[in-house]
Amino acid sequence: MDAIYIAAPEGTTWPLAGQDIERLLEARFPDVRIQHKYAPVSRANYTDFEMTVDGEVRHGSYFDHRHLILRDGTPELWADDIVWFLGLLPPGTPAVAMVESNPDTIPAIPPAATVHEIRELLDGLLADV
Repeated sequence: MDAIYIAAPEGTTWPLAGQDIERLLEARFPDVRIQHKYAPVSRANYTDFEMTVDGEVRHGSYFDHRHLILRDGTPELWADDIVWFLGLLPPGTPAVAMVESNPDTIPAIPPAATVHEIRELLDGLLADV
């Protein structure tokens, strides 16, 4: 399964820091396990997390103000959580998507995208591989 990236477009940032996302993840996923880390190459703080979704352990990372990475799941599994996450951002905040196996295609996510639209966008990225 490809990692799914949801990111602020190049040259922009998001208002969510690690401590914000930690609190929000704990409210959404009561069993979430969180670690705060630092990536020396990109000089970025990030929040690594894992939780049980659909009976399996799933992993993700949130790089402060920059991007969300979701692993161990399909677009169908993660679409609802992506819509939830984007809903945490101020209305109109731009976001783009990418999958690990198709790093050259980075489409914008439509404002107020639905679960269905997110799933179609990600499925399309995977189909282009």
